[in-house]
Amino acid sequence: MKLLVGYTADQRGAEAIELASALVAGTRDASLRIAIVLPAATPFSAVYPGGDHGFSSILSAQVDRWASEALAMVPDSISTSVVARSVPSVAEGLIALGEEFGAHGIVLGGRKRHRAGFFTPGAIANALLHSSPMAVFMSSPASLATLRAADGKITRLTAFVGDRPGARDVIDLSARIAAACSLPLRVATLVAHAEMADPAQELDSHLAATESYLRELTQSLGLNAAIEVVSGTGLDEATAQLSWQDGDLALLGSARLATPRRLFIGAKAQRILSQLNVPIGVIPTLDANG
Repeated sequence: MKLLVGYTADQRGAEAIELASALVAGTRDASLRIAIVLPAATPFSAVYPGGDHGFSSILSAQVDRWASEALAMVPDSISTSVVARSVPSVAEGLIALGEEFGAHGIVLGGRKRHRAGFFTPGAIANALLHSSPMAVFMSSPASLATLRAADGKITRLTAFVGDRPGARDVIDLSARIAAACSLPLRVATLVAHAEMADPAQELDSHLAATESYLRELTQSLGLNAAIEVVSGTGLDEATAQLSWQDGDLALLGSARLATPRRLFIGAKAQRILSQLNVPIGVIPTLDANG
């Protein structure tokens, strides 16, 4: 697996490298490219591999120092390089660098805490969540704590899906990621009572039908996945019903209105994202041919 890391020389950057290292560890062709993006007015554009510290003639001493610090955070078993690039837009620059590298995803650190207590993406993450052609993975201090409790290893992948046709694509891509990382797969669906006309009459049958649908769907894909359908008065309460283990990774799909091969996170997925204290990935929709 190949990932691009959006790096800043602070706690967020260190968190991004930590998550990215855990995601690619043990995968085929595990490699990271750490991207240091600079204001457009800064005349830098350089790439150099881990282990080669002769960049002083190319980059400023400060960028050289950032690069050295970033490389030192990555385990020796992972092939790593650093790129410094001047860009007019950080999000667009990360997408361009990810495409050049052939990355399977972009990794960012430091989801922000909203004043109401919910986590929300920062400006760069938010831009990527509405435009990236590749998966976007995000950490937070709380989510990294669960990863560290699992000795820095991802232990399970949970794919959030609904009960509509797009669920198949999300499960399929999540299963590929789980297989690449040698992880067990859990498929989870959240049901809010408020979305039903008569929860007292409809809830039990709806939960049973949703679980049956997901079980048949995963079996048709040849998957051995755990299925969990949980409910609550609202989406927040339903999300709280799910249990988590150390080392969990959550994946959410794009909204149905997303253009093919692009991310566009919907309101429901964004609400779920805000509630979770595990590392998160959002994956793009597939094209018309899957």
